[in-house]
Amino acid sequence: HELLAKHQRQGTERHFIESHENMQQQQMMMESMQQQMMDASMMQLMQQVESAVDDEMNRMENLTEDDLAKIRANRIAEMKQKAAQQQDWAHNGHGSFSKIVDQKDFFGCSKQSQRVVALFTRESNRYGQIMKEHMTNLAARHMEARFVWVDAENAPFLTDRLNIYMLPTIVCIKDNKVHKQHNGLDEIDGSGKYSTGMLEYLLHIDEMLDEAPLYDQEMREEEEELADLDLDH
Repeated sequence: HELLAKHQRQGTERHFIESHENMQQQQMMMESMQQQMMDASMMQLMQQVESAVDDEMNRMENLTEDDLAKIRANRIAEMKQKAAQQQDWAHNGHGSFSKIVDQKDFFGCSKQSQRVVALFTRESNRYGQIMKEHMTNLAARHMEARFVWVDAENAPFLTDRLNIYMLPTIVCIKDNKVHKQHNGLDEIDGSGKYSTGMLEYLLHIDEMLDEAPLYDQEMREEEEELADLDLDH
């Protein structure tokens, strides 16, 4: 009986070992197949990229003198169009931060320019003075929008019509309609300690400015300062 039981135990152990080895082999085969599939997929992707690069190279190589002349002509036309647009913007007061004295002029500039950033404040408002400095900087950098300011005390009709109840207030006008309005500084920084880049980014989100390069530069400088602090520690 003991001999029989011993043989049975050995048989069971052998069966368990064989089953475990079979499972390991199956797992290894599965992993190998997955790796092969990943390798094949990566190879296919690389071939597609190489093919796209080859096609682009061939296209460039096969350009005739006429094709190159057309590309040149299109680029010159684009440059002329941009220059004409810049001149048109400058003629309409873009590029500088100007004061609207007559309330009628406010409606005039809103019709003339597709995008107008209007600051409502008063001379005695400290936060308004800081905002004017930031907007003077942005006006010179962003020809795509007209920057103006209005003395709210001398423009009761406008302040009433636009429901301006807090100073300073930024009114963003697009296509002769109020697109966005920021009453006070809470959406930038209520303490008034904000940068020109932060204001630029807000106006960019409002679709008043095409880009926000000052904000991007400020973010890069901040990241570099933080990286330097990490290195010091």
